[in-house]
Amino acid sequence: MLKIIVCDDDAFTLSMISDILNNIIRTLKMEAEIACLASSAGEVLAYLNSNPDSYLFFLDLDMGNHQLNGIDLAQQLREKAIPAKIVFVTSHIEKSMALLKSGVEPFDFIKKNFNLAMMTTEFENCLTKCMNLENSSIDVPSNTVELQISIDEYVSISVERIAYVETLKGQPHNICYHTIDGSQITVRDSISHALELLGEDFALSHRSVVVNRRCVVGIADGQLKLSNGELVTCAISKKNIFKNK
Repeated sequence: MLKIIVCDDDAFTLSMISDILNNIIRTLKMEAEIACLASSAGEVLAYLNSNPDSYLFFLDLDMGNHQLNGIDLAQQLREKAIPAKIVFVTSHIEKSMALLKSGVEPFDFIKKNFNLAMMTTEFENCLTKCMNLENSSIDVPSNTVELQISIDEYVSISVERIAYVETLKGQPHNICYHTIDGSQITVRDSISHALELLGEDFALSHRSVVVNRRCVVGIADGQLKLSNGELVTCAISKKNIFKNK
């Protein structure tokens, strides 16, 4: 079941997006539901504290003065390592490049406008894309992942061979899988989705790095030493995850 959270400080817009999503879900008979409608970032964070799970977020970019905006909220979601696909719903599409540079790795953008049919189409495309990703992750055997390396080319790799995954600096929406034998596979994806695909043996050592805990042989000076000799960054707040393992 795909769970959705919508956040917009405008009551009319929040209601409109809710109606659009519910109509799409009902018409296309999707396994999805709106779990939370919120008018502020604070409401979203409070809901997540009580209901930790993986969600698809539709976030307003600007939420009034003296409030956390959509980017602030998205950054908190990433810092808290909450599994999230984040879609910004905004009338400021011209700010999309700044959003990409912020490091929050948005799943998509939807432009606010007064054309209800156009808005519905954009939301439908976004939901369909997300559902396809969810289904593809289910279809892949648990001990392998299938990575899309080009438009029509995929490669399957054993999860046990993956040492760590990291985001690529200066290349928005690109991550790199590093294998135990030193191979590298670059794909267009987010670090949060990689974490979802790889399973419980993997954990965030940093907001931009996912590590196979079975490969960790030591930890010192803010770095994890892996069984293949490589060193990867480890945030102070993440050390206990790997020490316990």
